[in-house]
Amino acid sequence: MRTLLVANAKGGSGKTTLATQAAGWFAGRRHRVALQDEDPQRSASSWLARRPPLFPKIEALKPGTGRKEAREQGFAWRVIDTPAGLHGERLRDFVRQADHLLVPLSPSAFDMEATQAFLDAVNEYKAVREQKLAVALVAMRVDARTRSAQELDEFLYGFEFPLIAHLRETQVYVYCARDGLTLFDLPPSRGKQDWEQWAPITKWLKQGHEK
Repeated sequence: MRTLLVANAKGGSGKTTLATQAAGWFAGRRHRVALQDEDPQRSASSWLARRPPLFPKIEALKPGTGRKEAREQGFAWRVIDTPAGLHGERLRDFVRQADHLLVPLSPSAFDMEATQAFLDAVNEYKAVREQKLAVALVAMRVDARTRSAQELDEFLYGFEFPLIAHLRETQVYVYCARDGLTLFDLPPSRGKQDWEQWAPITKWLKQGHEK
């Protein structure tokens, strides 16, 4: 079993969007996948409760489930959606359980400032220093035409962690959140542009899975 941790101390950075969409991609590839919602707001759990039963199955894991317990249930992937403000020993515990860490952030000065401190903390962990935890950054709600998008790129390229994707601001994610769907459940006429933006993320996950 592989564990994907989606985390950033900054609230509203896009963690739940990234976690639910990743879980949907795993499910669409017929992996047995569990979504573990550690956020007190339970947005990912609410999304999962709205998911239509005919779409690829994503199972729920209760908060606090450990790696060993999840593995014993036979999952191929576990996706953990984490709360805002994650730091200290709780962050360290999640990092110890993870094989992959995706860090989303949006193009704002507040997000960049909070993410700077978060990534500095992550970079101190032994698993990261020894390259046992794969870490990647995802720019969320990006409009490439704006100055803020350029500033975000300049900020992110200053880190040793790779910036692997830019995801656009689109109502498609809003509709998916409302209906319990993912981009990968949609027909090509609605999902193709966003599938293309997700291709570097799914490639990164596949490479990690094959190691």
